[in-house]
Amino acid sequence: MSPAQSHSLNETTVPIPESLFGQLAQAEPADAVEIASQLPIANRAKLAAFCYSRRHLNHLGLLIASTCDRMALRRAMGHAGDVLFKQSRDVEKTIAAERGRQASSTKITLATAANVVPLRQSVIEELDAEDGGEDIA
Repeated sequence: MSPAQSHSLNETTVPIPESLFGQLAQAEPADAVEIASQLPIANRAKLAAFCYSRRHLNHLGLLIASTCDRMALRRAMGHAGDVLFKQSRDVEKTIAAERGRQASSTKITLATAANVVPLRQSVIEELDAEDGGEDIA
């Protein structure tokens, strides 16, 4: 097995030559679709699945999947191919929805006065008595 073909069991190899993959990864979206559309449908679907499964290549996977039919994606990914097919029919809408989910899941909120449990008057009086009844300003 050559070094380019060797990989661990946890890795998936790129289903196209590395030089072509490099061109795709660096190309503008429209150019990437044009390059990918030259590939046989089975290779294109496998490439779409490969890219889609990697967060940093997700957009490229959606674009390539948009050039595939449902059955090719299903052969490459099983039932997940149906999901990728549906999402790839409107790539920008899918990406926008994903960005919206990421933004809403990473919001940090600060405690507000409404979330603070008020001290009962008797507790306040006990604290004042311990301090000798002095107001601290």
